[in-house]
Amino acid sequence: MLRLGRLAFLFAATISIVSAQSTSTVAEGSLVGGPSEQGTCQRLESRTDIFECSNGSTCRWQSSSLNFLCTGGQSEGGTNGATADAETGPPGRECESHGDHWDCSDGSLCEIVEGAWMCEGGSSSHEGESESSGTCVVHGGHTHGDCSGSCNGVDLGEYDLDLHIVALFVILIGSLFGVLFPVICSSVVNGPVFRGIFFATKHFGTGVIICTAFVHLLYHSFIMFGNACLGELAFEPAAPAIALAGVYVVFSVDFFVMRWLRSRGERREAARAVANGDGPSRSISPSSDGGKEGSHDHLGHSHGPAREIETDYSSTRAHFDVLILEAGIIFHSIMIGVSLGASGGDQWIPLFIAIVFHQMFEGLALGSRIGQLVWKKGQGYKKWLMAMTFGLITPIGIAIGMGVHSSYNPNSGASLLSIGILDSISAGILLYGGIVECLYHDFMHSSLARSSNARVFAALFFVLAGSFCMAILGKWA
Repeated sequence: MLRLGRLAFLFAATISIVSAQSTSTVAEGSLVGGPSEQGTCQRLESRTDIFECSNGSTCRWQSSSLNFLCTGGQSEGGTNGATADAETGPPGRECESHGDHWDCSDGSLCEIVEGAWMCEGGSSSHEGESESSGTCVVHGGHTHGDCSGSCNGVDLGEYDLDLHIVALFVILIGSLFGVLFPVICSSVVNGPVFRGIFFATKHFGTGVIICTAFVHLLYHSFIMFGNACLGELAFEPAAPAIALAGVYVVFSVDFFVMRWLRSRGERREAARAVANGDGPSRSISPSSDGGKEGSHDHLGHSHGPAREIETDYSSTRAHFDVLILEAGIIFHSIMIGVSLGASGGDQWIPLFIAIVFHQMFEGLALGSRIGQLVWKKGQGYKKWLMAMTFGLITPIGIAIGMGVHSSYNPNSGASLLSIGILDSISAGILLYGGIVECLYHDFMHSSLARSSNARVFAALFFVLAGSFCMAILGKWA
């Protein structure tokens, strides 16, 4: 009888141990970011080593093994832990596939983790009670959805330092190739083939710049200012208002610089006329300073409206316009680099690939504008300086992101505000530069105004192609 009792005790103990092990899982992560693959996790106020996660699990940091031991983790709607079938999607939910995850009609996001479905957020019903929670999705170094429960920190995923170092050099090469290709070709190559390539890249770049302003920057500034972790804004349409202010500021600077250049050119021409004995009444051509009101010969006879004037790419005005365009690109390129350098996780590889093409396309856009400028003798080095600045700015941002990744929180108020403001300002600058300085001038103040319909349609095709490519990349970047 005693032996039978001991056997029963050992059997019960074995069952309890197996049961405890089956409800406990080991999760990777860090004390800064919390456990991974457990949904959205928050640190307990009374403990620094315990996190409660959105999938119902409680995770304790194990200093001996440098990982988390998670217990609990009840399924949301009966899906978590179910055998994964990537073709049919998570069971018990109406979901649509989006690459490596599924978006479901209840607002949840589901993905396959170690052969089983893991769903986060959405709504679920338990014993007649309805409980709703939004979905917080980390995408491209920032968050989408309701992330109000993760304002103190969001899990950016597993971080691979070696891969980030490789990414820094790959993006450096891609950026430099994009911006230097048209600059080098404009310096050492000539002929119909090159002129055709330059024509295509120039108008393709116009589409890239305009689409970047609308689809990438302005859209993401809306996301930043709409995040619940930033709090309620006193002025809700802050993103478009800042972008509009950027347009007005750039236009004002552009306008008054143009007036100053024209006035300076007229004074110089008048002084030269007096010195030559021609008198002060000699007609001045504003095109010598990049003016756009009409061309005149030495007798003052007009040659037609402004749209018939070829842009003077040796003028200070033309150089200033390209500098404004580069400023708008650089503002958001540094933030792209910081986000890529600080983030990690399963979506990092698609983000990295998208940014490589993003920077290469923007490099082509900027390089084609730099390449068409005419430089005074001894100042040719400036075009290489402008090109190298663009090529280096995103890798510098990546290096900054790598340095702060352990403490970087894209959901903090400071991050949301700074990124939102910079994205809005960049959107305003690129909207003005892309539409006025690129699109309008190329079609109204260049040879396209008098070209054949076939050439005009070809230019429009490349503009639309650039916008289309950047719109596709906007899904991941």
